[in-house]
Amino acid sequence: MLMQQSPNLQITELDLARLQRLLAQMGDIDHDHVDNLRDKLGQAHVVEPREVPPDIVTMNSSLVCEDADSGKPLQLTLAYPEDADPGKGQVSVLSPIGSALLGAGLGETVAYELPNGAVKRLRVKEIVFQPEARGWFEM
Repeated sequence: MLMQQSPNLQITELDLARLQRLLAQMGDIDHDHVDNLRDKLGQAHVVEPREVPPDIVTMNSSLVCEDADSGKPLQLTLAYPEDADPGKGQVSVLSPIGSALLGAGLGETVAYELPNGAVKRLRVKEIVFQPEARGWFEM
């Protein structure tokens, strides 16, 4: 299992509550990226939505990443599973890429594993939209 987490990982109280509820509904599903998400939530520093820095990826954040191997830019939005649409760049927090991006900071490189076992690395180049930075604390 890839463990990719910032040493100062921050998550908002609202994101934590929603994600814990989502994981509880899933039961004991055994997938490395879901286990990674569970571990992240257990170790994260919980902050009020008004306190999260604007350069941190939170739920519903839109960002531009760069593939560390090819340099290709990717526009992504970190979404809840019901809102995910990979074809439109809306990645589920329960996917390997989504669980890796949660809590990532601007300039940080995250790693996640593809189904074929290859490791992919993405660098967070820009956070285009973060709900909390816009004053949207209930999104």
